[in-house]
Amino acid sequence: MSVEGMNILHVAGNISYGVLEAGSSVDQLDIDIGNSSNIGFNYFHNKFGMPYDFLLKSSLSSGHSLFVAVKDTNKLLGFARFEQISEETERTYRGRTNVVNHSIHLLRSIEIHPAHRHVGIGRLLFAIAVNRLKTNVITMPDNSGAARFFKNKLGFIALNTKSSGLSPRYKGYLMLPYPRARSMLKIMAEDYPRMVMPELIGSYEALKFRRNMGKSITSEDISDFLTLFESSKELLDSKLEGEMNSFIRGFDFK
Repeated sequence: MSVEGMNILHVAGNISYGVLEAGSSVDQLDIDIGNSSNIGFNYFHNKFGMPYDFLLKSSLSSGHSLFVAVKDTNKLLGFARFEQISEETERTYRGRTNVVNHSIHLLRSIEIHPAHRHVGIGRLLFAIAVNRLKTNVITMPDNSGAARFFKNKLGFIALNTKSSGLSPRYKGYLMLPYPRARSMLKIMAEDYPRMVMPELIGSYEALKFRRNMGKSITSEDISDFLTLFESSKELLDSKLEGEMNSFIRGFDFK
C-alpha cells in the first residue's frame, strides 16, 4: 500500500518526503496518537483537543501546503503546514521577467513523531518543503525550545515588518529569508550526506570497499550506482562529486 495523492519529492532510505494533494490521502496515513500507554503525536490533541486527521484535512481544504515524512508505505513520521500570505512580485524589463520579491509563507506548524525526533527528520522535511515552495518563511514559536530550534538549527532571524512589507501584526515573528531557504537542502546534503542521500553514500562506500579488496564488481552494480549518482548530483558538493566522478572513470565501460 502507498499513499495515493502524495507527490513524493525525496526518498532517504525507507522514508519518503512529499506533499499531500488531497484530503483523502490523510485517511491512508497511519497516524500514531500519543496517550498514557503509547508514544505518538500529541501536541494538538493535548493543547486544543483536535484530532490529527481533522487538522491535516482542514489544512488541505484551507489551501495550505501540507508536507509529510512517511516511513515505509504509510507510517506518518512528521508533517509541516504552510500558508501563503504574500505572493511573489515580478518586473519585466526589456522582455526579461525577474522576481522582485519572493512570496512569503507562514509556517503554521511542524511536528515530528516523538520516537523519531533529534535524528534530522524535521530539518530535512523543512528543507525539502522550502526548496519546493521557493519562498520566504515566517513563524511564531510558542515556546523557548521551538525558538532555539528555528534560530540555531534552521537559521531564522527576527522579522523586520517594514522591510518585508508585512503588517505590524507579525511583529515578533521569526523569518527565514529566501536566499537561505533556497540553499538549505543543498547545505544539509553537504553537511549530512549519509542522512540526505543514504542509498548513494551506501552504494559508493560498498563499491569502494569491494574494489579495494580486489572483489568483482558487476555492471549491474555500477549501473545502480550511476542511477543514484545522477539523481542526486544537484545535491552533492564539488568535492564529493569530484571523488565520485573519479571513481566512475576508474571503470572500463566498453
